[in-house]
Amino acid sequence: MSEGVLDDATLARVEDVLQSACGVTLARSLRRSLETALGRAARSRGLEPDAFLRKLLVREAAAVECFIEHAVIGETYFFRHPEHLRTLARLAQTHPAPCFQVWSAGCASGEEPYSIAMALMAEGLPEGRFRILATDVSGRALQRAREGVYGPWSLRRIEPEQEKRFLVANGDDYSVIPQVRHAVEFRRHNLAVDPPPFMGLGAIFCRNVLIYFPTELAQEVLKRFISALAPGGLLFVSPAEVPLTNGLGLETVDAEGSVVLRVPVPGAPRAVTPESRLPRLGMGRNQVASPVPPTGWPQALDDSRARRARVPEGRLSLNEPGTSRPAWAASTPDAATPAVPRSVAVDALAAEEVPPLERAIIAARAGHFEEAEALAREAAKALVPEAYLLLSMVAEVRGDLNGAVEAVRKALYLEPRLALGHATLVALYGRMDRPEDAERARQNALRALDGLDDEHPLRGVETMTAGGLRQALAPVEQAGWLGVR
Repeated sequence: MSEGVLDDATLARVEDVLQSACGVTLARSLRRSLETALGRAARSRGLEPDAFLRKLLVREAAAVECFIEHAVIGETYFFRHPEHLRTLARLAQTHPAPCFQVWSAGCASGEEPYSIAMALMAEGLPEGRFRILATDVSGRALQRAREGVYGPWSLRRIEPEQEKRFLVANGDDYSVIPQVRHAVEFRRHNLAVDPPPFMGLGAIFCRNVLIYFPTELAQEVLKRFISALAPGGLLFVSPAEVPLTNGLGLETVDAEGSVVLRVPVPGAPRAVTPESRLPRLGMGRNQVASPVPPTGWPQALDDSRARRARVPEGRLSLNEPGTSRPAWAASTPDAATPAVPRSVAVDALAAEEVPPLERAIIAARAGHFEEAEALAREAAKALVPEAYLLLSMVAEVRGDLNGAVEAVRKALYLEPRLALGHATLVALYGRMDRPEDAERARQNALRALDGLDDEHPLRGVETMTAGGLRQALAPVEQAGWLGVR
């Protein structure tokens, strides 16, 4: 490992260790990020990278475990895809079992299972009427999840009423109330090799995890999910993962325009199946997209972070990486690690000569928006388009939509084919009730994607592939989902 650079053969061996241990595989263009994870893992063990690499390649158990912790980053936020949670709550109200059991698979730092519990409680389900099991391959992510303490970046999609009812402010952090924490059990689990922890489940959530598995492994995991669900049980995956379920015999359920999958009930009339609406994988640009894009672009926060503006239902917004995300962003801190004050975390990264843009992203995710803006402006001096995208995000967080649009335009001036820039304008114009401008931006984004394979990683602040963005940009009327209620 000369000067911190792995040759291609060694890098492939490192990735093989990761894939064998937890199933994660990366697009070829993203494999180089594993070097950063290896360096972090080595430092955490007090070893030189070469020494740690030798232990890893002979698959010493402790080294493999440590590498997983640093190569897989758990990042999510509260109430992602709220239409999924509302659909789940409606099902739970009428579920015949005395205890409605839900599995959050790949729960990362815990926002998803806590959101499930909050949604069920908000619909009037009493404690003891439901049970939520949350699992992840990362022990550190699970430890943070059990603590139930989060910063404002995790709360950017939560409604004020939900925040007031289920979270308690403590300085800049927020703690999940005991009633919600008691409803969730956290447990270590490896989706690649472990059998389901329970059978007869009412629902399984596994969103933005399977897209990082090889197709064959993803479908094996899906078959295990189906075996663990009771008849009529629901499977919640991300829009980009719906095509992976082709041929598995699942029905589709309309979830306020989004798609949820359901195990058929024996003897009941057959509903629409995914394979009747989606082509097989590998059809590239002709692949039919799911009707509703991922949600998650930051929403406006006021200075108190108590009131949050809502994106109107049906507006496109860009999804940031979900649970158990591979550590592609080289200097992004592990979200499973306890929060560190900016003066320590960001300054330490500066001492390591981490680029200003990556430090800006870290500051934004910690809720330090002034610091993020200053660092992004520093990066923008080098005419980096991504810096202007981050400035747009910070402007939107502050409620300055015009400023957000202007920042994106600067990014597009530097890189006219920046697909995520055009897609960001779709979301912004949607919030500004400018449908013609939003449609024009959508068409520009699609043109910028022409010729790119679905797995091609896109330039931007958030990680997204060309195929994922194509699906996010697909209009509802072209998706062709009929579904049943």
